[in-house]
Formats: sequence, C-alpha cells, structure tokens
Amino acid sequence: MIVAVGSTNPTKISPVKKVFSHHFPKVKIVGVSVSSGVKDQPMNLDEMHKGALTRAKNALKKVKGAVYGVGIEGGLHKHSYGWFESSIIVIVDRKGNAGVGSSGGLVLPKKVIDGILKGKNLEQVIDGLFGTKKIGSSIGMFGLMTKKVVTRSEGVKHGVAFALARFLHPKVYGKRG
Repeated sequence: MIVAVGSTNPTKISPVKKVFSHHFPKVKIVGVSVSSGVKDQPMNLDEMHKGALTRAKNALKKVKGAVYGVGIEGGLHKHSYGWFESSIIVIVDRKGNAGVGSSGGLVLPKKVIDGILKGKNLEQVIDGLFGTKKIGSSIGMFGLMTKKVVTRSEGVKHGVAFALARFLHPKVYGKRG
C-alpha cells in the first residue's frame, strides 16, 4: 500500500510511517511537496484544517497508486487562556472519506506570540529565541519546550493515529465521514 504525505519534512513522514506500519504489513510512505492553500502561519483551527485537508488531497493526486493522502498542518488557536499551538492531521482516501485528528499542544509564551504577531512564523521565532536552526525539521518546538519528552514527530504521531481511526472503523463512521 502506498500512502502519500503532503510534506517532505521527516518529522511529518516518520510518524505517518510508524502509525500505518502498525496496522498494515506492507506500506510505502511517499512524502511530496504540495501547497497547503493557507498562510505560512495558520492562526485558527479552521485554517489549520483547511491546510491539512488541502495537503492530503494534493498529495493523493500527486502520488500515483496512493491509497491514502495525509496532510499535517501546525498552527495556533486563540483560547480564553492563551494562544495554543498544535497540529491538525487529515487523512483522505480516493472515495472522498476523510479522517481528522490532532496532536497535543501547549500554550505559547507571550514572547513567542509577540514575534508571530509581528509577522514571523513559529519556527523563525523559536530559532531566534533559542539559537536553533530550523527547529521544525528536528525535535520541533514541542521537543524544545518539553526538553525532548515530546518531540514534534511524537506529537504528530498521536494525531495521525486519531485521524486513521476513521478508516480502521468504517462501519461506525459510515460513508464520507
């Protein structure tokens, strides 16, 4: 089985491989560069969902023979208690079914939000504050903030598993859920 991931970032491809390999004995994961159709720094859950769905659909179209397309979009959402950072994961199949999941997340410090509100994306702000380079391609902001207890890849893994649940239980979800 071929699974197309709408990203070439290893922190997104690796968790997809781990989750799908758990359920399917022969799986090939193909990461491809696709557009999300949203801003570089999504600022609400709807925008994150739209980006993940667009990535999943574009990846599925781009990879010949793919059974599923996976889109992962990180972003922020403002709550009464602060700006929360997490990722939305969407998995689509060729029949138009979609499963949606999310990573865990955390409330970001004011210093981080101030940088984002000035036009930088999360990775740029974190790299500037901590002296890292392209943190989103390694342990991610999650890994940095939790001192490697939960890396970006590990956080995304939960969301992939939750999104895949729709396809593991088709009788419960029904068609086009």
